[in-house]
Amino acid sequence: MEICTASDELKQKYLFRIPHSKEFADYIWPGMIVNPEKIISLQEVQFGPDDVVIASYPKSGTTWASEVLSAIAHEGDTEVIKSIRMDERVPWIELDDKAWWIKLFYIWQNSFFSKPIPAAKKRICFTHLPLELLPPSILEGKCKLLYVARNPKDQAVSFFHFHRMARFLGMQTHTSWNDFFPLFCSGYLYCGSWFEHVLSFWRFTQNNPQAKFICFEDMKRDLMGEMEGLEQLVGVPLSMEQRVKVVKHCSFDSMKDNKMANRDGVLLFNEKISKFMRKGIVGDWKNYFTVAQSEAFDELYRKKMEGTGLHFEFE
Repeated sequence: MEICTASDELKQKYLFRIPHSKEFADYIWPGMIVNPEKIISLQEVQFGPDDVVIASYPKSGTTWASEVLSAIAHEGDTEVIKSIRMDERVPWIELDDKAWWIKLFYIWQNSFFSKPIPAAKKRICFTHLPLELLPPSILEGKCKLLYVARNPKDQAVSFFHFHRMARFLGMQTHTSWNDFFPLFCSGYLYCGSWFEHVLSFWRFTQNNPQAKFICFEDMKRDLMGEMEGLEQLVGVPLSMEQRVKVVKHCSFDSMKDNKMANRDGVLLFNEKISKFMRKGIVGDWKNYFTVAQSEAFDELYRKKMEGTGLHFEFE
């Protein structure tokens, strides 16, 4: 399992490359966009029956789920949400909106896109925070929660590319896949261990009627089949005609061309290096994992997931 272990040198390089990196609550945070003060302040935020929180480990299908739930909350009116930026419809709750450059970004964006936001039936937001750092009002079930998970091999590849293009993660183009792999396996990354993040929410959703756990692969295989459960979670039932319209609107090809959903032009990312919405497929990991890496990760996966009852599709 040595291939899965990140050396101290690798860890130091990773931390050094993240601008204004901070360590808080045993996690690494990109200080350009998230800081401990904001996370602590969230403990006082009261979420209620009209709120739906989407939680995930990064690059697990968060944007896709956000678009689906946003469309449901707007009663299937996809034309309306095509005119409103994703970050306005589904805000990121731990984003440090007081940072000067974040304020500058919003001023710049609003000069191009600003429009009144039609009211949705529910408020949707998202987070990548680990379970233990969520506001108490979420943990107490005072609002709805959707957790989105993706098989860890594809998620790791997507997260690798994300590190290369995200400015707040240092655009780590000098970090090779062979360096990133042990960092991912060791959990020494922004948001920590995939296993700890996913399994904590898996257990939480099994005992909370206000919460739902969904897999990227299930949405990919049959989004239409998942719609009724998502509508029930949001609390906004759609007609079959509305449902068909939402599923078509939320296809990968449609979203990739939708500038209000694909993060196009967002200064957080350098899309000349890699697109925010890259491939959206199941099984791309085969183009990156060596045989040795795949076998070592399979062993790690079996140990971590044994007895949990949670299973993923890898192809």
